[in-house]
Order: sequence, then C-alpha cells, then structure tokens
Amino acid sequence: MTERIVVSADDHLQEPPMLWQERLPAKLRDQAPRLVDLPDGGQGFVVADQAPRPLGILVMAGRSASDYTEKGLTWDDVPVGSYEPAGRLKDMDSDGVTASVLYPNICLDMMMDQVRLAPELAREVYKVYNDHMSEFCLEAPDRLVGVGLLPLDTTEGAIAELERLTNLPGIRAALIPYIPPGGRDWNDPYFEPFWAAANEIGMPLSVHSGRPRSLPTRAETLNMPGGGSIYMHIGPIGMAETLARIMWTGALDRYPNLKIVSVEGGIGWLAFFIERGEHVRKRHSGWTGTKLESGPRDWFGRNLFATFEEDETGLHDIDFIGADSVMWASDYPHSDTTWPNSMETIDRVFAGVDEETRMKITRGNAAKLYGIIV
Repeated sequence: MTERIVVSADDHLQEPPMLWQERLPAKLRDQAPRLVDLPDGGQGFVVADQAPRPLGILVMAGRSASDYTEKGLTWDDVPVGSYEPAGRLKDMDSDGVTASVLYPNICLDMMMDQVRLAPELAREVYKVYNDHMSEFCLEAPDRLVGVGLLPLDTTEGAIAELERLTNLPGIRAALIPYIPPGGRDWNDPYFEPFWAAANEIGMPLSVHSGRPRSLPTRAETLNMPGGGSIYMHIGPIGMAETLARIMWTGALDRYPNLKIVSVEGGIGWLAFFIERGEHVRKRHSGWTGTKLESGPRDWFGRNLFATFEEDETGLHDIDFIGADSVMWASDYPHSDTTWPNSMETIDRVFAGVDEETRMKITRGNAAKLYGIIV
C-alpha cells in the first residue's frame, strides 16, 4: 500500500465458472450461467438459450490495446485478481488503489444486455451471486465494496432482495438495468413503491453502461458493419435516457434520500445534460405538466452521481457539473481499465484540477456514498 489514498468507484468481479452449478437447486442449473467451450477454441458463458458470451474484453486487464480480443480466450487467460480476493488485493496494491467498488462481470452482461431470465431463475441466480459477492468482500471488508443484483420482475421481489442486501456483509449498493424487465420502463408509476423503499433503506442504486436501447442484441450488433465500435462508442450515451426517465417522474423530489449512480457512462456529457434539464424545467414545465420543486442542478451531488475513467472533457467542466457529483474509477479488469497505470492516469487527466477537487473525485465522494473509511 502507498500513502496515497484512492478509491475506485467501478471495478468488476468475475464470477467463478461453477458458481451456480454448485449452489442452485438442481432443476435450475442447466439454465443458469455456465462456462462452455466455443468453436474458436476459447470459452465463454452461456445463459439459458442465449448466444454464448466470450470471455474477451471483459478480462483484458494487463494487456495492451493492440492485444485486445474477443476470441480464443479460456479460463486460464483470466487474471487471477478478477476472481480471487488475494489476487484482487495484490493487483489493487500494485496499482495504488486503496478500496474498490465491485460490480458483476457476466451478470452485468445479463442485466445490461437485457437477457430476460425467467423470474424464478433470475431470483435464484441473483441470490447466489449476491451471497458470493458478500463472501468475497468479507475477505477485506475495509477495501472491497460489493454491489448486489435485484430481480425486477416484480417490485415486491426487488424490494425483498434490497432489504436482504442490507443484511449481507460487504454489500453497500444494488444494481438496476438500463431497462427493467416486463415491458415497463423506469418512468412507469408501477415502480413508485420501489423508489419509496430505496429512499427509506438508503442504499445507493447503480445503473451500469451497456447496450443502448437503439441497438439489437450484443451478438447482432457485433455482426453489423462497424458494430463493435458502435457498441463501445454510444454505450455510455444511453445512460442519459435512463436517467431522464427517472428524473422527470419527480422521484428525486419525493424521495430526497434516493441515490442513483451512473456507472461507466463517463461525465463529459453531464454539463449539457444538466443545462438542458434546467432549460426544460424553466421553459417547458407548463405545457408538459412536470412541475418540480428541484431540478438537475439540485439532484447532481445529492441524488445523482457518475463514474468515469479518463474523461478529461468532463473535468474541464467540473465547476459546472459539480465536484461532489462524480467519482473516478479503474474499471478493472475490463478493456477500458487504467490498471496497472492508474496513478499515472490520474495525474494526467487531473492536470490543472485543484487538490481539493481531485481528492473529492478520487476518494472522498465514493467514501461518503458507500461508507468507506479512508
């Protein structure tokens, strides 16, 4: 450990290959995530009847960008720090990261790519994952912060698991998808009890960047001309629509303790998003009927937060966005990760940013939001 204290607000835990086969009821195991061999000689995870997801860019930590690949990787190629606590702590130490907020890897794909599991299967798959995440974080509870998963086929089920998460050691946040299952979206009044419960419980909810609403499945997108680049380019921008659907319901007015984190969506677009939101509130609240006590300038830093890795554009606008609103992240072991050069990356992208702002963004905001003692 170095004396420099840095918190990464977005990293990932690779689920073990046999996690669900070892823990799920026998009748559900053949539909649960499992590692399979692929025709190209690599391996990937398959869920239910979906196309397999190669290990690929989910586990690129330590490779140069010229060596990134979606094909041919097996479990032996996965960094040990992705799935073993001791290995993770070693990689954090070598990178100068004091504490890490952990999101899923394969389960992230399931939620963000809108893979719709049958309700019973989703509940059990997520429960197994949450228990595993808790156990992982207990290996170093002062440094590892877990984000749990919520089944959202019903608000009752989501609330029940959210309440269970509060009693799972190491779990300090919960993940929700861009688009919830069941043909509804986040501006549907159906979710009012969920917002109310999250407000009362006080656990932050995270939305992680993934496949935008405008694109087909990930596999179909990668087969389009330029599909991989399109996927990587506009994925973060899709966050704006999800946040807007939540914001304009007035939920952040009604529930001031509701906290939502935009994860891996970057921050360079936030200045315009906030400015445009205030414009809509002032110019269009009459005819739209959306009259709120507060607006985006109030919500960011109080209710809304965002993570980034190397977003120099956003840091140029940090006075407008608000230094209390954003958190730096390493994104280990994904292809956008700054590992093993996170300290050098921070020094570069924060050039010209004052020390107080830098400390808020690289440690203080995440420590406050997740209750990390630094």
